[in-house]
Amino acid sequence: MSNKTTILAALQIVNREVRLIVGEFSSDFLYVIAKEEIECRGVDGYKIVDKNLVIKAIREAVSNISAKLKVPLKSVLLSIPGYRFKKEKRQFDRLLTQGVVTKDDIKVIFDEAYRTNVGIDYEILNLSCASYKINSIVYPKAPINEKSELLSCGIDFICGDRLLMYEYLSIVEKTGLKVLDVYQDGYSSCGEAALFEQSYNNYVVNIYLEADHTVFSLIYNGRLITGFTENSGYNKLIKTIVDRYALNYKNALKILFRYAVVGQSEGEDRIIIRWVDKHKIVHSLTYKDVQETIFEENQNIIENFHLYCSEIIKQDNVTIVVSGQGAQLQGLDKALSAKFQKPVRCYCPDILGAREPKWAATLGMFYQYKDVCSITAPMVDCVDIGTYRQNLIPNVEKHDGNLADKFKSITDKLFVDKVEWGVKYE
Repeated sequence: MSNKTTILAALQIVNREVRLIVGEFSSDFLYVIAKEEIECRGVDGYKIVDKNLVIKAIREAVSNISAKLKVPLKSVLLSIPGYRFKKEKRQFDRLLTQGVVTKDDIKVIFDEAYRTNVGIDYEILNLSCASYKINSIVYPKAPINEKSELLSCGIDFICGDRLLMYEYLSIVEKTGLKVLDVYQDGYSSCGEAALFEQSYNNYVVNIYLEADHTVFSLIYNGRLITGFTENSGYNKLIKTIVDRYALNYKNALKILFRYAVVGQSEGEDRIIIRWVDKHKIVHSLTYKDVQETIFEENQNIIENFHLYCSEIIKQDNVTIVVSGQGAQLQGLDKALSAKFQKPVRCYCPDILGAREPKWAATLGMFYQYKDVCSITAPMVDCVDIGTYRQNLIPNVEKHDGNLADKFKSITDKLFVDKVEWGVKYE
């Protein structure tokens, strides 16, 4: 186990929001030290509709994070939407001139795999080695220093749309950040440690639900078996509210997550909000109105989820989880459990400071980057680690009081305050 400390940052650009989180790997444990969520109207679905707005939102998030850390942020891991996601598996062989398996041998195989053509419209986003084979024995992890004359690696290719990747990449680089690696959000959510731990000797169906897309992934024994993307998400529910009551997207989003319960056709006849339109007409909205508005569409979503997962959930050793922003929809787990006739859990990361389903993809990038770097190259800090550490020391030494006060002083400076939702409706 390594005692080296590494500071990493992960950036996710999603529908109408930019998410940025900074974590510290120390003794192989991950600690979240800062995070930011910035509203951004420059992204509609997975499409960039205004590059300048996206750049502005990223710079604002970076500025806020840098102020909290008291050191400039230099680089990030980048998550992009799972548009045209596909997975392939290929085998690569290498003769071992030294008679033993070394990290250099595995790195050469990875370098060769990255040069593989996966289609004119696709780009390789990530590689992972599903199995290592030497002397007719299969190893789940790299058999470093084991004797053999031939090494065979089964490499998983995670691929995405080429144009989409380069568009997102160019926008982030225009903010002055260096991108260390790019991940597809549904795949990176599978890399979140606690989710992967559930998949040993057990199949896990991960339904990564965001506003404009849903990624279905099947995991077994810590690796992605297969996956695909459906280009629709909970925006369908928001649209029913917008269309019926002529509310803007932001307010309809708040109503959906605060007051709606997925799977219920009825609600209390109690007023949630009142507002006055441009014609000076007073309108009101009740719990009952919300449930009746979204019920048909949420039933369609549940039916589609069941259709996509129906074959695999027939197995006994299958766990079903929902992750992403959509996992915060009230009642979604109960509605899916009733339809699937199996327990469905809305997945929430176990890491202090990021215990919300929406952070699964960004946290997963940390773990996947760490795993790849353990073979290919050392991890790269996203800040100047010397300056970062130097800024921490005076804060402890100059603070008067007991140990608990000192600890609170540090955590107050580093950990992100809770995100507060506004209550103003237009």
